[in-house]
Amino acid sequence: MIALGVLLALIPLILFFAPALIRPKSPPFSESVPHRFAVEFADPEGISGIFFVEPDTRLHSLCVRLDIPVPEGGDVVLQNGMRVNWTSDSTVRIESMDAVKRLALGLPVDVNRVSFEELQMIPGVGERRASDIMALREKKGRFKRLEELMQVKGIKEKTLAKLRLYLYVEEQPVL
Repeated sequence: MIALGVLLALIPLILFFAPALIRPKSPPFSESVPHRFAVEFADPEGISGIFFVEPDTRLHSLCVRLDIPVPEGGDVVLQNGMRVNWTSDSTVRIESMDAVKRLALGLPVDVNRVSFEELQMIPGVGERRASDIMALREKKGRFKRLEELMQVKGIKEKTLAKLRLYLYVEEQPVL
């Protein structure tokens, strides 16, 4: 009877410490930390989600750690805001994460790719300013530098400094 009492007394302690002893199903790189990159995996038949990895992490090593098939072809270094998309024929396309997800994660978006609706999600950019930015982008074709936003009425250095947290200009490759 005493043994049963001792056993029943130990059950709450075991239940309290057991989660720390059991290995979690999510990988250790599933939590955001300031020095980690956010990478989205989109696999309709496997693991999908956003993972936070160390800089210089390669696609091959992440696939091995996630215990998923390594894609054929060249290996790539994962970049912040990258989307790794598995297609139905098991090939991989490297893309940029959607603007909504990037903004939610605190990552800037390319001012040349962002939509009117996505611009409005940026603090300090309402319908009017988003419309003016879109009109200027259409007139120019694309922004070459973020400073060009100062041509929009109401955007001065102070406002531009705030927008830099949310917007950037992706460099075009030289062909």
